[in-house]
Amino acid sequence: MNLRDRATRVVVLRVLRDAVEAEYRAERRAVLDGLRAARAELALKSMRVTMPDDTPIATLTLIDPRPAVMVADEDAFTGWVATNHPGEVETLVRVRPAWQREFFARLACSGPVADPHTGEVIPGLTVAPAPEPRSFSLRPVPGGAERVARAWRTGEIDLRRLLALGGGET
Repeated sequence: MNLRDRATRVVVLRVLRDAVEAEYRAERRAVLDGLRAARAELALKSMRVTMPDDTPIATLTLIDPRPAVMVADEDAFTGWVATNHPGEVETLVRVRPAWQREFFARLACSGPVADPHTGEVIPGLTVAPAPEPRSFSLRPVPGGAERVARAWRTGEIDLRRLLALGGGET
């Protein structure tokens, strides 16, 4: 293969990669929306993905963000830390970010936020509810990627129909 052929191949592969990537992002968004709807309606979190002959090829699972402790009233929280953990307050009167992250990691993300050692409700903190899932994991089952590749090679998967890339007929 000469340089001109390789250059043409690079351009074609780049155009195909970009088109497939755009289709992938759009389809992934549609699947995420569908998984969210299925979760709301059917309490579904995961689904098995199969080939047309019902051979499993992957599992899709919603990734649930966790609720997080956040500062609702900086002054109240800083005052509490200054009283209860004075070495963790910097002279500019703020909680050291590294300590805050570590401390928040030990707190329960439910109800009023309380000191895990004393049970005292910590002023200035609240729990932010977990947002809607923003992603899902895709884990091919053992042999799933090979099964997809084989189906593509044998024509069981018609990429022209599957992708239906814009700008041309399918």
